[in-house]
Amino acid sequence: MKIVNVTESLAEQKLDEIIDFLGCCKCDQCRADIISYALNRLSPKYVSTDIGKAYVKLDTMSSQFEIDLLAALYEAAEKVKKNPRHR
Repeated sequence: MKIVNVTESLAEQKLDEIIDFLGCCKCDQCRADIISYALNRLSPKYVSTDIGKAYVKLDTMSSQFEIDLLAALYEAAEKVKKNPRHR
């Protein structure tokens, strides 16, 4: 298994769930900008094994992680809406 940032995959999944509520563009460029902005404000969680991945996913099920993730995605969407790069 290669080294993976579990926070990245969780941010992508959560963005898929909430993008309709954010009222922002859904193009690939805007999605990438939102994810990048949010990830720069979240702690990375790197793993290199499936066991590590399972352990980190359990750790990220906390309410605080969910709140931090949603806040970062919302802030990112607001920034990207004001300054879209997809023109």
